[in-house]
Amino acid sequence: MTSAALGFGCAFLAFSPMITLLLLLSYQKAQLIIVVTTSAFAFLLSALCSSLIWLAVPSSLSDNAPLLIIPSVIFQAAFRCGFVAVYHRVEKAILTSIHNHERHAAAANAAGNNDGTMNESARLRLELNDVSCGLAAGTGFGGMHAIMLYGTLLASEQRSLGTLYQPGCSFMPSLVNSALMAFLFSLLDIVLMLFTFYGMRRRLQNEELHNLNFGWGTLIGDSKEGGLTAIGITVIAHLSAAFSTVPNRADDGCLVALPLLFGIVVITAVVFMGGVSSHYLPVEQQRRMESRQNSTAEGNVSHRD
Repeated sequence: MTSAALGFGCAFLAFSPMITLLLLLSYQKAQLIIVVTTSAFAFLLSALCSSLIWLAVPSSLSDNAPLLIIPSVIFQAAFRCGFVAVYHRVEKAILTSIHNHERHAAAANAAGNNDGTMNESARLRLELNDVSCGLAAGTGFGGMHAIMLYGTLLASEQRSLGTLYQPGCSFMPSLVNSALMAFLFSLLDIVLMLFTFYGMRRRLQNEELHNLNFGWGTLIGDSKEGGLTAIGITVIAHLSAAFSTVPNRADDGCLVALPLLFGIVVITAVVFMGGVSSHYLPVEQQRRMESRQNSTAEGNVSHRD
């Protein structure tokens, strides 16, 4: 049986990005928990569609990597975009409801009935932004991906005698190799979901919204073309990451696969930071965040006085 320390350590490594974001970001916010849950369901739907395609593949072609990888990547990209599109529709309905709530609250305040509902609306608006919801969606989508990649192996190893080693990584337990893969794919899923939120938000725009100079953080335009570019990057990055695992089929192929996958994750994160980090939030959300920060700063100054 695999030692408890090895099993716990590998599980902690594989699921640590998701657990960390879930506990620090989403746990105490019901809206974000809903985003986590529904995005995880979106991944399950993408996996189901991929499985249905694979059922039609003859067994003689079961070792054909492109035939197995490409449909899976396409379905995951499609369900990421579909999830974000549904999120935007729900967000619009929620913001309309918040606007009506604020209008009624303002009327009540004018009549002298101040019940603090404006603060509740401000908190709701603050939580509904593309950064927090993008991270929450990445947590759900990537977390379910990690469970599918690693959960079965982890569970089976806890019941088996000895520790499994495979030819693809003969010097490292399969639990460790797979945990590293799950960890890196979890990080990649978070970045890809953030890219998808950016791309889907901008894809219907016909003009540039931020008048920013071209430079670090603004390499991808805040426009429809920039949004389509971001979505294209998610597909290319995911395809590259998926194909980077193919060397695992060769003896000690993990010596090639793990560095390749790590490099792709780092490059994707760097492209995100250099491409959209300075104008990731839409103008309205950015103004809302700045207004909130200014109000907090003014309140702190008044408290000191």
